[in-house]
Amino acid sequence: MPGIPETGIRKTEEIQKNRHQNLYKNYQPMDHFLICHRGALGDFILTWPVLYTLRKSLPDLPFMGIGRPEYMRLAVSLGLLDSFCHAESSELAGFFSGQSVPPVFGSPRGAVLWLAEGQAVAGLLKKSGASLPVAVIPPFPRKRMHVSRYHWLAVQSYFPAVEGMYPCSLCFFPGERKSHYALIHPGSGSQAKNYQPRVYRELADELRQQGMADVRFVLGPVETQDGRTAQYLAGERVEMPEDVETLARLQVGASLYIGNDSGASHLAGALGTTTVALYKVTDPEVWGVMGERVTNLKAESEDSALWQVREYMRKAGNRTCLTMCIGVHHQGDYHARGNKKTEEKIPSETST
Repeated sequence: MPGIPETGIRKTEEIQKNRHQNLYKNYQPMDHFLICHRGALGDFILTWPVLYTLRKSLPDLPFMGIGRPEYMRLAVSLGLLDSFCHAESSELAGFFSGQSVPPVFGSPRGAVLWLAEGQAVAGLLKKSGASLPVAVIPPFPRKRMHVSRYHWLAVQSYFPAVEGMYPCSLCFFPGERKSHYALIHPGSGSQAKNYQPRVYRELADELRQQGMADVRFVLGPVETQDGRTAQYLAGERVEMPEDVETLARLQVGASLYIGNDSGASHLAGALGTTTVALYKVTDPEVWGVMGERVTNLKAESEDSALWQVREYMRKAGNRTCLTMCIGVHHQGDYHARGNKKTEEKIPSETST
């Protein structure tokens, strides 16, 4: 599958330099650094800031992902990984049970494994000759902190050379967008996170009143399978991306994205699109979308969601300002703290 068009991509300078100048000299072709994440899209994206900094600290090693093919393929397109393996592949069955290292892994130099139970896998990799740490990190923190910060602290406990977290818009140009359409995503992976359909229609009308003529609704598999969706979006322009890379291309072209706490919202923020993420039942201080152009709003009711988005629009300025999406870009306190050194420790599941 072709990657995302280069018109929207800015591969990190360090990765591009290694890839095109010396093609990772000084390593054997079968040496890899493994990254394992088998979770949902949003959860995977929240590892991207530390994954980026980890790549910076290990510039001569190719990174191989283990996870859901669609998400791993996207990470390869963005330069965060070099290759990947399907986590559910039959040849990996012995790997997750701690019995054998698949030949495709060659001789792994080290790994970061986001696994709830990863002791057997870690022991296997160490016995196979890994010369770098094998980090086993539970996917979610035990105490209240932003998940992305938790990942950074946990990885840094194994790899002290990893620097502070970077803004999450790593792979795409953060500058002016040529397209002037807005995207509204009315769904998520849980119905409890969604508002009543009228909220999204009213937001679309509000945007049009503010001068955003092209407003589109983007639907994922969950929404397209729900017959009620077609009813309340009658007359609206609807986009139904066939896969996550198509969604990414659509989001890169948008000048504004509004959505719930979902993987699609996390992706929009990571790609540098101006993003407004609404949190009905989840905590944005823990699950907030990361990015340089992100506003996370906690709104437990429909009326609160509408009022807060309208306030965002008002603060964004006049009609021209809103249409060009030069707005209020909020970064939570957790993001600011993530750029500072800290002595806070995260309990590890296994020693290095």
